[in-house]
Amino acid sequence: MKHLMKPSLGGAALLLSLSVLSACGSEVSSSGSADNSGLEGRIASLEKQLASQGEKSIKQDEKIAALEKKLEELNSTVTAANEVDGNGSATSGNNGSAGKGDGIRITFAQYEKLEVGMTYDEVKEIIGGEGEALSEAENTVVYSYKGAGDTGANAILAFQGGKLLTKAQSGLN
Repeated sequence: MKHLMKPSLGGAALLLSLSVLSACGSEVSSSGSADNSGLEGRIASLEKQLASQGEKSIKQDEKIAALEKKLEELNSTVTAANEVDGNGSATSGNNGSAGKGDGIRITFAQYEKLEVGMTYDEVKEIIGGEGEALSEAENTVVYSYKGAGDTGANAILAFQGGKLLTKAQSGLN
């Protein structure tokens, strides 16, 4: 009777081990060893994804470095151009005086000749004088010009860094 108990205890231990392994999610092949090929495939896939992300990161770092180099070149070019022009900074320039204007009336033909980017002096030459400064802020001045035309005809011109930034008119002839 003692001999009959030993083989049944060994069989019970084997069944218990198999049930624990199956509860842990391991597959058991017919030979009784755990099948790791599925896990190895997933690990290989994750390693490929990680390598791909590393390559993308390197490419992004290279692009950032190239853009930073271009920015430095542009800054150098602007600084050199300002030194040649004598402005001292990219945004400085003659925005005109902040006076009450000189009573010049702007016509529609004069208004049409004005182009964004013109200097204050170029605009003043076309119009024939200065307008009334409505507001000034740091490096921006907004002028109002009385217009030739109906009552209330006018033009508004904004300068930034000495150049015409925007223009608007109402009722000019």
